[in-house]
Parts: sequence; C-alpha cells; structure tokens
Amino acid sequence: MEEDKRVPIDRGWAWVILVANFIVVFLVIGCTSSFGLFFAEFMSEYKASASSITVALSVQTVIFSFSSLFALNFGTGLASSRTYIILGGLFGCSAYVISAIIKDMSYLILSHGVIFGIAYGFSYGPALVVLSRYFNKKRGMAATLGNMGASFGSLIFPPVIRILLDNYGLKGALVIIGGLLLNLCVAGALMRPVAFYKERISGNKVNSKDILSNQKVWTTNNYGKHDRNHTPNFGNHTIKENCTHNKLTQENCNKGKMSILKIIVLDTKNKSKIKNICNIWINFEVLQNVLFRMWIPVCFLAIIGCVQIVVFIPPHAKDLQIADSKITLLVIMIGASNLLSKIFVAFLIHRNCMSKTHMMAVSLIITGASCMLISLYTNFLTMSFLSVTFGVFGSVYFGLFPAVIAEFVGLDNLSSAMAINMMMQGLGLSISNPILGYLRDTSGSFYASFYVMGSTLIISGVILFLEPLCRKLEKRRTDSKNIEQGVVITP
Repeated sequence: MEEDKRVPIDRGWAWVILVANFIVVFLVIGCTSSFGLFFAEFMSEYKASASSITVALSVQTVIFSFSSLFALNFGTGLASSRTYIILGGLFGCSAYVISAIIKDMSYLILSHGVIFGIAYGFSYGPALVVLSRYFNKKRGMAATLGNMGASFGSLIFPPVIRILLDNYGLKGALVIIGGLLLNLCVAGALMRPVAFYKERISGNKVNSKDILSNQKVWTTNNYGKHDRNHTPNFGNHTIKENCTHNKLTQENCNKGKMSILKIIVLDTKNKSKIKNICNIWINFEVLQNVLFRMWIPVCFLAIIGCVQIVVFIPPHAKDLQIADSKITLLVIMIGASNLLSKIFVAFLIHRNCMSKTHMMAVSLIITGASCMLISLYTNFLTMSFLSVTFGVFGSVYFGLFPAVIAEFVGLDNLSSAMAINMMMQGLGLSISNPILGYLRDTSGSFYASFYVMGSTLIISGVILFLEPLCRKLEKRRTDSKNIEQGVVITP
C-alpha cells in the first residue's frame, strides 16, 4: 500500500501524460484527417490517378494494424511504449520527407503507406495504453480530454496545410509537416512508465521495459537486474504461473522491499509451429474474456462509420451542387461540434450520469440513424444537420473506447486487447474502403454508401447493450476458473 501511494494515479505526473497524449493525437490524427488536401496536389503534381493514391492509403491501414499489434503485444518485451512513440515520430518525419523527394507516385506506397503506417501504429496505440495506466477513477474523462487532440488537429491542420501549400508548394509543405511530426518524440519522452515509480530490490528503480507482455519470461536476481538467459518456448497454449519470494533478498524484505521471482512453466509437448507464432503475437487469454469477445464486432463495425462519414460528406455535398466554400464550412462544423462534444462528454463522465458503454451505444445508434436519413439531406441546411450530428455523436466512440476496453479486460491485459482492437479496426477500414467506393461507382451516388455506414453503426450500438449480460457471463467464467485453480475468494 505504501508503494502504491507513490504511483501518481489520477494525479501528479498523470496530467503530464494526458498532455503528451493530447500532443500525439493532435499530430497523428491532424495529419491523417488532413491528407485529403495533399491528395489533389499529388494528382496535379505527378499527373497521377486517384486509384494510385488510394492504394497507398489502403497499405497504410494494413501496416497500421500490424504495427499496432506488434507495439502493443509482442513488441512490449523489446521496448517500452515511450520508445515506440519516439520511433513513431522519427518514422513520421521520414515518411513526409521521403514523400517530398519522390520522383514517381509508386514510391508513395513506401513513404505514406508503409513508413507512415508504422509511425501511426507505433504512436497512437501505445500513447492510449500509457494514458489508461495512469488513470483509474478519472480514466473516462482523461481519455475524452486526450482525444480532444483529434478535434483540435482537424480544426488547425487543414488551414495550416493550405497556407503551406500556397506559400511553399507541395514539397515544401511536406517537409514542414514532417518537421512538425518530430514533436511526437517530445511527447514520447514525457511518457514515463508507471513502473518507474515502483522500487525493486536494493532500492533500484524499475526500467521502462518492465511493462511487459505475458509472453516473455523475465526473472530478477538479488541485484535488481533482469535475467533474460531463459528464452521460453511458446508452444504451450496454457501458461502456468507461480510467483514466489526470492530468498536471496531476505535482507531487503526485512526493510519492506520485496522482490518477486516470476517463474513461468511451459509445457511444450504436441503443439504446432503455427500456434507457437500465434501465442507470441496474440495473448489468447484476453480472447477468453466474454466482454472483449462482445467488443470485437463492435470495433470492427463502428470504425467504418466513425471514420468514413467525414470522408464522404464533402463529395456527397459536391454531388448536391453545394458551393465549395460551403462544403469547407461543413467540414469546419464537424470539427467544432466534435470539440464541444468532447467537453460535454467529459463533464457527463465526471458526473457519472451514464455508464461509458451505454453512452457509446446511444451515440453510435444516433449517428447511424442520421446516416440512414441521407436521402432527406438535399441542401446546405440539411447537410449542416448531418455534419453537426456526426460531430457531436460520432466522436464519442474515439473518446471512450480506450476506457471501455480497460474496464472490460483490466490493465494487465490492456496492451493485448488494444492491439487486437487496432487490428480489427484496420481490418474493418481495409474491407469497407473498396466496398463503399464500389457502391458509389455502380449506383452513381453516395446514398448506398451512407446506408451501409449507418447500418454498421446501429448494429454496433445494439451489440453494446448486451454488456450487462456479457458481464454476468464473464463473472461466471472467472468464478469457475478460480474454483478450478483452488483459489479461495473472501468477501
């Protein structure tokens, strides 16, 4: 208990982590949401087709999914979240600088597709994980406030990029934006791991790499150093874990400093190599969680509408013969209402007016219903209603999903759960992009595309209302597991 008091949960350095998370989200989401401004410039500069540029964006989504999976799961045994965020800043800068010097559009797949996809995956997910570890009672409010960086990025980056393009051209603007992305390194440097505050034996501080996944075997000797001499075989599907006090540290134990020797016993018989690889990359234990299994289709479906609506509103408005200046105003409405919504949601969470899961479910259903009425939006006034509705309710998902996942799986499984979440979101976007575009090409309008996005949002919202039932099933599963292991639970 004395040691726990030294960890600044919901106070102190936690607020610095919140600011750092805000910076990460501001830069990453600001760049990704404003890439459309570079889209037309690439087409004009290189006489490229739209399909050649969208290929790079599709590759970026796939690389983002796998790099997130690596950084949040298996890669946690190689480096800390702080390191990955700093690497994300270096990759992000490199991606934009390379995009500025390419001679052919095919290299955009490498620069903006692969390299920026890695930067996105290394920065965004780890920043959310660190934020969740520093907050407990105020986790929902912190996640919402941190996600406000996306709103500010969507508001600030478009006019800044427009000014840079007008004054320095495409290449100059790309180089300057790449330089701005180096601020991810600054934000990453502020991401001090929670383990920093936990003293180990002999009064040594825990290294930032001590926030590890369950797939690595790490032991501690009496000098507080890590012993990596034993490399585990991941062939076993089940891992038996036994924690015992290290006898070599009896003197430190007397001083109130206890070292735990973590021994992981692995049964390596009759397991395939494919399962070996899967156990390294994915913690299957989190997939046994009933609440998280409920969440997987939610994140797969919800991301389709929450991301794609803002992409399809401008071209749909163009089809309705709305002036370009008013189309820009529609986008600004989304960003402004998005920002106000996050402030209001943070207030509701602080007052405990509604559970975070139900708040997200209601928001998804309202956003989906507004999409299903797309045929009624025929002019600027009615399209303004869609923009404001999406800005207010469509952003709730991004503000709350880190806190919701943390509640579902707990902090111990948060990295693995977040990695799977990012992978499913990337899969949803990768599949939906060509489908929504195909519907536009075959029907000649965006109505069918909006119907699909609305349907996915409503379905994901309805699934979330199953949370009370899934929570009961999860409690029954954990109770049965504890009984099988002979664990006695005292009230």
